[in-house]
Amino acid sequence: MSVSPSNSFLSSFINNQKGWVSLPIIALLLAISSLSTHFQNTMIASYQWRGQLTDLEEDQQIWRDFIDNYVTSPSFHLAMLSDCVGFCDLAEQQASDEESTWSKDGQILRYQWSRYDLSEDKDKDKDKDEDEDEEEESEGETTSVIQTSYRLCATQNQQAYLCWWWRDGKLLSSGWVAVN
Repeated sequence: MSVSPSNSFLSSFINNQKGWVSLPIIALLLAISSLSTHFQNTMIASYQWRGQLTDLEEDQQIWRDFIDNYVTSPSFHLAMLSDCVGFCDLAEQQASDEESTWSKDGQILRYQWSRYDLSEDKDKDKDKDEDEDEEEESEGETTSVIQTSYRLCATQNQQAYLCWWWRDGKLLSSGWVAVN
């Protein structure tokens, strides 16, 4: 069998260049494996992010449930009268019976429901002579409530409280308060 000159040249070129033929294939495989590794790292990061987001949403669910139960339609009659002028410090009430516990799905929130009544004397506009007589009869003094303010504060760690403030039944403000 005779080999034509063009076939023999091609045959000898391929036999002499075995390394050159496989080098582009190796480069292609390296590029594909690099892309595959990058894609898998991106997918792992995405799954980790979704897992953290799910954990965070589960942690926030207790706050949404608490707000639904206490803030959306507050039960002002449950608020305890504040012993302080204004509202007492949150830290003072932490270990007392003024701090209650609320739990849902194994998670616990501690909360404080306080009320402060701003009042004034009813007989404020009387003459000084009559005021002197009243000083002698201090038992007969009367006061009237001008404004009633409420504060609801809840916490999971007794370091940071989420609080809501109402005056005369209207929500005024809400925000986080840190206890030092």
